[in-house]
Amino acid sequence: MDYVAVFGIGSTNFRYTVANSRGEFVGDVSVESTRHRDLPAQLIAAIDELQTVTPHTLDAVGISCTGLVDSTAGVIRDLDTPAGETVDRLDIATPIDQAHGLPVVLANDCNAAALGEWWFGARDTHDCLVHVTFGTGIGGGIVEQGWLVRGEAGEAGEFGLLPVAPHSDLRSTGVRGAWEAICSGRGIPQYVAQRAGEAASGDAIDDGGAGSGLSLDADRSTWTAADVFDAAAAGDRFAQDCLDEIAQYNAAGIAAICNAVNPGVITLGGGVALNNPDWIIEGIESSLEEYLFVDPPTIQMTPLGDDIGLYGALAAVLGESADRSTGAVDSRSPVR
Repeated sequence: MDYVAVFGIGSTNFRYTVANSRGEFVGDVSVESTRHRDLPAQLIAAIDELQTVTPHTLDAVGISCTGLVDSTAGVIRDLDTPAGETVDRLDIATPIDQAHGLPVVLANDCNAAALGEWWFGARDTHDCLVHVTFGTGIGGGIVEQGWLVRGEAGEAGEFGLLPVAPHSDLRSTGVRGAWEAICSGRGIPQYVAQRAGEAASGDAIDDGGAGSGLSLDADRSTWTAADVFDAAAAGDRFAQDCLDEIAQYNAAGIAAICNAVNPGVITLGGGVALNNPDWIIEGIESSLEEYLFVDPPTIQMTPLGDDIGLYGALAAVLGESADRSTGAVDSRSPVR
């Protein structure tokens, strides 16, 4: 398995390039907006482009994608959109096979990110690695001694659905008080808007005189996570207090993972984490001991950055290829 077309598909961005088996990209990484309802055609067109621009023959396609995936069937069961809606059942493997005759390895983006971290990132000498993605939602994966922990139905790693705030009315996919309902890119403005509503008294929220714009006079439905971080950086006391509370929930979520899994290292990725690395790590570490039973792991940002999904897609292909060709599992193989 020498050259692989690798795709990292999120709710917002569709990233792709060609990678070799050593984990080296042999071309530029292209980025487009994800066309959720037209994804099979978008993938086929991108593979056409990659075959045109690379001098190498492609051996396989690796896809890391947000949402619930059926890896065996090559089907995305639920594809997340930025608005929180889902597109149901997209057959990915069949159209690519018909168009290009290439084998397809499909993996959930957060699980794939953990595999990418194990193969090409921050594993070091650790036996158990966890990756947590703070993006539009929150997800992740667990890899222990080369095995991806999949769960009975292949849905392990849905960290964003840990109920870190059981008394909250905020929900994600029906789970009350879910971590991602409060602390993800979609959840942060939702949580802050709720807190603003609770604090409403007809006057603007006290911003400490900074005038940052998080005002009750504004349409709170338009707030984004970036707005909240910008307001806090500008001195908005309310935004700062909300982010302090969110940091506590993050610490509780990370501690829950630690107490259940006992990882040696946890890496963090996704847009919320990568854009606010100091805040997220300092916020977790400042309160982690309050919720922790096991020894604290190393907690760090992923060294793979925005490309972690591409590395994860490659790791999934390489692991499956090694398993099929040898009949045995490589010590780093993600396939059990």
